[in-house]
Amino acid sequence: MRALYAIIYTLAFCLATPYWLVRGLLNPSYLRTLKARFIGPGKVLPKMDGQRRVWVWALSLGEVLSARELVKELIDGGYDVVVTATTLSGLAQARAIWPKLAIFPSPLDFRLSTRRFLDLVDPDRLILVETDIWPGILMGLKRRNLPAHLVSARLSPRSFKNYRRISFFWGKVLRHFDSISAQTAEDREKFLALGADPARVSVTGNLKFDQPSVKASSEEKLAILEETGWPDGRWLVAGSTHIGEEDLIMSSFVELWPRHGDLRLLIAPRDRHKFGLTWRIVSEAFPKDSARRSRPGPSDSGARVFLLDTLGDLERYYSLAEVALIGKSWPGPHDGGGHNPLEAAARGKPVVSGPRVSNFKWMYKALAEAGAARTVDKSELTAVLDELLSTPGLAESMGRKGREFVESHRGAAGETIKSLLPPLELK
Repeated sequence: MRALYAIIYTLAFCLATPYWLVRGLLNPSYLRTLKARFIGPGKVLPKMDGQRRVWVWALSLGEVLSARELVKELIDGGYDVVVTATTLSGLAQARAIWPKLAIFPSPLDFRLSTRRFLDLVDPDRLILVETDIWPGILMGLKRRNLPAHLVSARLSPRSFKNYRRISFFWGKVLRHFDSISAQTAEDREKFLALGADPARVSVTGNLKFDQPSVKASSEEKLAILEETGWPDGRWLVAGSTHIGEEDLIMSSFVELWPRHGDLRLLIAPRDRHKFGLTWRIVSEAFPKDSARRSRPGPSDSGARVFLLDTLGDLERYYSLAEVALIGKSWPGPHDGGGHNPLEAAARGKPVVSGPRVSNFKWMYKALAEAGAARTVDKSELTAVLDELLSTPGLAESMGRKGREFVESHRGAAGETIKSLLPPLELK
């Protein structure tokens, strides 16, 4: 099985080579990251005598944000923490959050890449956040008798369906983990169905709930408007959007504009590589009324539609919102599945999404039951937004309930740490 996997992985990588090269030509930093993923950090990472080193692996920006409280718990426990991320946005966010930690691109799943990374970094264990399970990495750790833990673990319906087709393989892979801490009981059942060891799979909650507790305030909104030069008013903030959704949201905005004269729209695309394309869509639709955060201009104060095309800022910019719209949930060329609504809910903002939220099914269902979120199809979007904008008390009530919901579910980081005891032996 190991040999077959290595052959399949190598063939898949070779077939993807043209894609890597095109990405590298468009963004040279991508090629530098790819090189580091091949050969590791480049030099040995010094290690203090007797200090235990934990390697925290987060796939992208979302997983990096999820890991914040967990990393803090580890540092407070006296561990030397090394963080890796796979995507450029994840790496940028990790370096911004933990400027004093060693941050590296995650190694590729070749045996040579894995061995070199482990030789240079010399971790005592791996903590993998949420997803991005690579068999070669786990095999490399097992050869060295190093523990591996999967935390805040989840499986989307699509991933579960694909994994189940070859569950005989994934069952063996999952048994390389010394522990799996699932987000929900449903996630636990999925891992068990794939063949994970029941004695090693527990439910500890979702690390996304343990983001720093920040309540949006009028002072924060004013600070954002002052630093950007953007106009005051009531804002719709569409976060983590994908191509196809921007047109829908802008169409609703155009319908709402005559009835809500002080309305502004902020669009924050999920994919940084689509910033340019999204800007073309926005600027062509609103040639005299659009602005982008990365290139401020003297006319921005008169604009009505704005593009947030800077990394790591969306959470803070939800403070502008009267209503938060969460993307990857309405029809488009993307796969759907939704994105994390908790950043907006934690800031007391009513959440509106499309119906395609299978990746966060429990979360959206629970928020809706708490009266903090609505899931609407594209034909209902304008009417729902009009209702919330016309009824401030309703929007404020939804926002308050969302913040209370998030606060009531905090604690996953602490429970996750407990699930790793006694191996971690935190002081």
